[in-house]
Amino acid sequence: MKAYLLTTGTIFGLFAAGHVVELIAEWRPPASDPWFIIGISLIIVVSAAFCVWAFRLLETIGPAVNRPTNS
Repeated sequence: MKAYLLTTGTIFGLFAAGHVVELIAEWRPPASDPWFIIGISLIIVVSAAFCVWAFRLLETIGPAVNRPTNS
């Protein structure tokens, strides 16, 4: 579970960062194409929220504990 959350959080973080770079690199005046800015901003917010959520869940799991099994 920890590996999944770490991988998911990292991927969503990179996805958000990549879209921030795209927004800066392809900047257009809002009046010329408002849907571009709205769409990219929505993608950034949602993917950043998923990233934060994954890392917060990772913190709540805590360290792995070796429990004895009933054999």
